[in-house]
Amino acid sequence: MEGFSTDYILERIANMEDGENSQSDFFQIGMVKEDAPEDLKDLVALAGTVIGMDYADLGENGYDAYGVYSFLPDNENDPCRTLSIVITLTDQVDSVGIYDMYQVINQINVRIPCGAFVLSDDEKTLYYKNYVQLPKALDNEATTQNVGVRVFDSVACITDWIDVLMGLNDGSMSYDDCINRIQTFAESID
Repeated sequence: MEGFSTDYILERIANMEDGENSQSDFFQIGMVKEDAPEDLKDLVALAGTVIGMDYADLGENGYDAYGVYSFLPDNENDPCRTLSIVITLTDQVDSVGIYDMYQVINQINVRIPCGAFVLSDDEKTLYYKNYVQLPKALDNEATTQNVGVRVFDSVACITDWIDVLMGLNDGSMSYDDCINRIQTFAESID
């Protein structure tokens, strides 16, 4: 049984941009510019094809984010392929409020249906990470529908919480403001 094409799925993700508030880039082995960041070159070398998506005007305060979509290397014995979704909110986390940031991230992560907000090991980058298992046996159209829902869920999660996370980071919201907003959101869905 023939399954889906990873390049086709990634092209469809690139086409999910709304044109007004996002822009996508398609990276493949041999097509990455020499002056590209080393981590992008390494990811393309590992994954083969990577979609980079600039998101603009997210949340109430119009924050920007950068998404990276790629498939993890295939394990031929696994009946699924894994799509990696990593959306960076900032690479300039304020170290002064790092303890509060961890607390707020934890409060949000227990409330979201998929993925998680994460700080990098060096505590400078805040990103959202989600992995999606896609059955290899599905065709391109069925997989595209599945991926579309997962990408939408991930971007919706960012949109819901970017004001709280970036507000804490840039000082426009206090820790107490963030916790109150999280609790208000939780009460609104109960």
